[in-house]
Amino acid sequence: MKPLLYLIIGCGHFGRRAVEKLLEKDPDSKITVIDENEETIKKVSDLPVETVMGDGLVYLNQSLSKLQPNDYIIPAVPFHLAFEFILSQLKSLGARRRKVPFLSGLPNPMMGKTGDLYTSIANFICPEDCPEPPQYCTMTRIKRKKPLCQMLKDLQGPFESKVIQSRQLGLGVGGFQVKVLLELLEDTRKRTDSNRPILLSTACRCHGVTSALSFI
Repeated sequence: MKPLLYLIIGCGHFGRRAVEKLLEKDPDSKITVIDENEETIKKVSDLPVETVMGDGLVYLNQSLSKLQPNDYIIPAVPFHLAFEFILSQLKSLGARRRKVPFLSGLPNPMMGKTGDLYTSIANFICPEDCPEPPQYCTMTRIKRKKPLCQMLKDLQGPFESKVIQSRQLGLGVGGFQVKVLLELLEDTRKRTDSNRPILLSTACRCHGVTSALSFI
């Protein structure tokens, strides 16, 4: 069996930090880092990782068939990687980006420039090394009534809501398995005849991003 691979898309502050935390947890971790900026890639050149200079989304599209189902993808880019991957895969079937509709009941909503919705249970900047305890907030010690990823799954309205849960792989480092992304891709592909928008979210217990597409 091949060793587990961690594919880190983006090598800015959070990408470099993900590398460091994964190696701290397991020095033998197999890690590939992708970034289109040569100077940024140099930030991890002193570490035992494979580096690829190029567009992360393009790399993911070209290399996904070579990855194992249990390998992890760690987004460290300033856009909704899982959504952009699914959108690029389904454009030929008529998939188009849509603005996220108004969603009531979500905590601290903020709309991004491209129409993505960012939500967070926290209304403050969280510590980078938060262990993401399941029952309460590290900072406030307040009990978490329902994790954000579940809030997003439970959304009801004239749409379908699908969520990829980001799993903590190290302190402050989140990612999801290749098989989870592919399952969501195939589930979305089956809805090409639906006239309802499809909300796709990536979220952990506290923070999330939601994007929308529809087929025309």
